[in-house]
Amino acid sequence: MRLKDIKEDYKKDHKCKTPDAKYSSSISGNTISMSVTLPFDLELDKKKSKDLEADLHYAFEKILSKYY
Repeated sequence: MRLKDIKEDYKKDHKCKTPDAKYSSSISGNTISMSVTLPFDLELDKKKSKDLEADLHYAFEKILSKYY
């Protein structure tokens, strides 16, 4: 399902910043999971990997904070 099909306020003129990335999510009870399949191999050293993990944490935290 495409984002524009599930989010009513999806911006129709939005230009995707991650073309060809495939997003999957699951929401059930008290568990939310999301995965992204990239159209390329992501090669990160240890520092960049930790930075990405922190960025993802803060992005989810910002989104989920409205439910607290």
